[in-house]
Amino acid sequence: MNQINQLHPLPKDFLLKVTLLKSMMYCGVLWGLFHQGWAMSSDHDDYIFPFWLNAVQAHKYAAKHWPQYSPRKISAQDFETFLLPTLTRLNVTPTLFGSSSQKIKLTTSQMKHFFFNEPALNIA
Repeated sequence: MNQINQLHPLPKDFLLKVTLLKSMMYCGVLWGLFHQGWAMSSDHDDYIFPFWLNAVQAHKYAAKHWPQYSPRKISAQDFETFLLPTLTRLNVTPTLFGSSSQKIKLTTSQMKHFFFNEPALNIA
């Protein structure tokens, strides 16, 4: 039998990401910024599609960085029909922006799974 000799604490940012994603799974509504098209940007590594869990956070970010943009709800249908094909085609990374400077990059598959899948019903 194998024994664990040492335990190492998980990095704080990893725990925050897991907690945030776990608490927000299956919410079914996200917010992006829109002005004659969805806001997209780039960071050091990729082109990103910023999104938020609520309109207030999106509005605060827009007011500071993109004043011509305004928050717009992203429904599951909008994501599936319009955003997913575009993000995939353009190789753009969906990125969840938090209230702090925390960002969580997801694949389009992860985004669909975490935010737009219906939770499975466990019937005993």
